[in-house]
Amino acid sequence: MDLKRVLKWPAFPSLLLFLTFVILNCFISEGFANPSAWLGFLQTVSPLTIIAIGEAVVILGGGIDISMGATISLVNVIMATSSSFTGSPLKPILLAIVAGILVGSLNGLLVSVLRISPLLVTFAVSYIASGLALTILPIPGGGVPTVMNDFFYYNIFGFIPMVVIFILFTYFLWYLWNKSKYGVQLYALGNNVNKAFFSGINVTKVKFMTYVFAGLTASIAGIALSSNIGAGDARVGNMMTLSSVAACVVGGISLAGGAGSVFGSVFGALFLNLVLVTVMGLGVPAYFQDLVSGLIVLFGIFAAVILSKKRKVSASLTQVKESVKS
Repeated sequence: MDLKRVLKWPAFPSLLLFLTFVILNCFISEGFANPSAWLGFLQTVSPLTIIAIGEAVVILGGGIDISMGATISLVNVIMATSSSFTGSPLKPILLAIVAGILVGSLNGLLVSVLRISPLLVTFAVSYIASGLALTILPIPGGGVPTVMNDFFYYNIFGFIPMVVIFILFTYFLWYLWNKSKYGVQLYALGNNVNKAFFSGINVTKVKFMTYVFAGLTASIAGIALSSNIGAGDARVGNMMTLSSVAACVVGGISLAGGAGSVFGSVFGALFLNLVLVTVMGLGVPAYFQDLVSGLIVLFGIFAAVILSKKRKVSASLTQVKESVKS
């Protein structure tokens, strides 16, 4: 691969941060380089990584979704209460997918058709989803079929963790979107909604689809999380919403929309979880961990923004030089 193309890649700053903290943790976190430790890390980070992809699509389209974490919680309690430990996983999986798509459709309807602020809409919908989750399961408990837990921890060919398949499948859904006509329309919508409209793009449809896609990714993340923990908790996903937005920012995706790479959100999510590993590896006392983690994340966001700006300035200078030569 051409080095210049890699340096110009919007996800490069987040990739650099990710690799830096991987190397750092190999020295400060005991056993971090072991395959078993990496497997545990991927199993923990998979729900955030999956919803970061969905959040990235919404942000690229000029919106934002702060109901993702609540949707995961709703999916989790539905899965934990719709079947027994020895039951079939088909029913809870189908209900989980339907629940996520319905929440996404509600967001999409209010934002794209009624044109209400996405921040206000998804904020309100997050309370609805959280309320439904608490109504279904007021106290943590229940359980998912054991076959799902076994499936989540299964390794394909003995060395490819199933958790990686969850992430790759979600990214594949985005890949299909990006290769279709809607991929170009998504970026056009995020860049300038008025220009997108006057160029013949069905703005309402594309925007609606971004929220449905986000709801679907929240379903996949909820299925992965439920399969991992094996029980239900109506608040289990609440902390992931802002983390998914932060993962997108670290990943080089502009909150204004229309600029960035979805792959960057994946590296951003991995980086955020590596920060927690770093803090624990350094032996930071529990009452200081949030402070230190926040400072490191702030540094990561600052570094990603600076690197992105330098990359854009360099690209602009290159274009100017080429235009002068021609």
